[in-house]
Amino acid sequence: MRSAALVFLIMFAGTLLAQTSQLSIRAASDEPVQGWQRMQVENSERVIWVSPTSVLTGRDIESAKPETTPEGNNRVAVVFTNAGAEKIRELSTAQMNKLVALVVGDTVVWAPVVRAEIGKSSILTGNGPNGLTPAQVQRILASLR
Repeated sequence: MRSAALVFLIMFAGTLLAQTSQLSIRAASDEPVQGWQRMQVENSERVIWVSPTSVLTGRDIESAKPETTPEGNNRVAVVFTNAGAEKIRELSTAQMNKLVALVVGDTVVWAPVVRAEIGKSSILTGNGPNGLTPAQVQRILASLR
């Protein structure tokens, strides 16, 4: 009985750790970059190369909340800490017209092209026809807890 409880506890802890993987935001590229990891973007055939260095983590995010647009698109509204705002501003400037990757655990959840400098707040919109999937929204929010 004790060993069954121990096995259950270990499995539960492993599941909990898998569900609460840390979020990171990193530089990325459509083209191979030496030393960067080749990763597939979740729910797509798209492959990108992702920097091994996290520029931002969940600790750089002050708040995040799910939103749905009037058109029914899912997204996440993010407010960065002051330090996080400076980091995302620097990353967005360096990656202008290039990719950044939003990584949860070992999965690229979303990899948009930066089109403007990002400041204190931002909206994560996703690539799909309805924005982020509900699962992606939950995964992002869970990674910040």
